[in-house]
Amino acid sequence: MITPEQIRAARAMLDWSTAELAELTGLTVGSINKIERGHVDPQQTTLKKIKAAFERYGVEFLSESGLKKKNNLIEIFRGPAAGSDLARDIFETLQDTGGEVLIAYADEKKAAESLGEDYLAEQVRQRTAANIYHRILCFERNYYRIPGVPAEHYRILPDKYFSACPFFIYGSKLALYSTVIPQTVILIDDARFAESARRLFEFAWELAGGKYPKGKLYTVSDQRPLRRLT
Repeated sequence: MITPEQIRAARAMLDWSTAELAELTGLTVGSINKIERGHVDPQQTTLKKIKAAFERYGVEFLSESGLKKKNNLIEIFRGPAAGSDLARDIFETLQDTGGEVLIAYADEKKAAESLGEDYLAEQVRQRTAANIYHRILCFERNYYRIPGVPAEHYRILPDKYFSACPFFIYGSKLALYSTVIPQTVILIDDARFAESARRLFEFAWELAGGKYPKGKLYTVSDQRPLRRLT
């Protein structure tokens, strides 16, 4: 696990204050100061939170108290194994910290046909055991629930917005997945891009859940409807 020296060095690398690190981890400034000075022996779960916060912003921790900025912010998976490579990366990224996987434009029927229902069910089982959960925006005509994913973790998008290129948001990563042959996953490991996509996902999630009634989207300047939702 990371050391106080690595925490101080990572903060310096990103030019973060202790207050910024505290906000990202849910810890107090006082706790961060004590950990960095070696005045306390923090729990492993606390160190994992700190490590995950730095990793979301491109810090890679090395053995013997070293660290560096990640250089490979973009990775590409191609071919029949692209989907399983993505599944593997999701688990490896979140297995120590848990967290959410947000999936937009999901076609669960096609995923089950491509990867196998048993394979997907096993992925869900492993992720649930590691406190990894899903929220999924899918389409009415293709609605199909993967075994192990609760129904309330799905919301339906109108079919007219269907896309054959779903995207996945998890940790600091945004993955764009083209299911058209040859299957391709473009994986961007940058917290800024992931956060931008996450906010769009949250808006679509709230719309799909009925938070914003039809005709209730307004401009800032004149409060007139931008357009009526259908």
